[in-house]
This record gives sequence, C-alpha cells and structure tokens, in this order.
Amino acid sequence: MDINVLEKFPDQEKKQKDFSCSIGFSMTVIGSKWRAIILWHILKSQPIRYGQLKKSVPKISHKMLSQELKKLEMDGLIERTSYPTIPPKVEYITTEKGKSLEGILTELCMWGKKYMR
Repeated sequence: MDINVLEKFPDQEKKQKDFSCSIGFSMTVIGSKWRAIILWHILKSQPIRYGQLKKSVPKISHKMLSQELKKLEMDGLIERTSYPTIPPKVEYITTEKGKSLEGILTELCMWGKKYMR
C-alpha cells in the first residue's frame, strides 16, 4: 500500500495490517455500524448541526455520535466548525475526500433498498 495513503489516514495504519486488499482498508474508514450513516446525513444536509444530526440518526447515543464524528474528522472526511456563541453552535460539512464517497454511499443505499425486504 502507498505510504502516502496511510499518512492521510494515520489512525488506520494499524488496521491496514489486517488486510491484503483495498476493500478491507476502505471498510475500516467507513465500515463501522454508524460512520457511513453519519457521513450520508452530513452529505445530504450540509452544513448540519449536531442536534439535527442526532435527530437524523435517533438510535445512536450521544457518546457514540461524538466519537464517530471525531473519527470522521481525524480521517479528513468531515470538517467541524465551532461558533463562539451562547449556546455553542457547531456545524459539520464534508471535505472533498468525504464528498468522493457520495457515489459509493448512494450505491450502498440503493442496494440496501433493493434487498432489505
């Protein structure tokens, strides 16, 4: 694997050792139970505030949502903008790297709709 790719995803380097193909690596980036869903909602409603995102994914806990948002930000898939207001305001948008996953996530969504029932 190209070392430059691992530099772009520093938290994933240890996980990459478990895979000999790019699909395994890709799944470590978007493959948790919640990450693809969160990214999908940010893609479709950006900018999106934390509260709106929580309402869009109601079964996720606040702790898990916060953790997954931090991981998405660390991997460079989303950007977090914090505004110094009272109450605090935080918005999330996708980066170019995050936007590059839109087609893949759309295909996954369509596949899921087709075979879910």
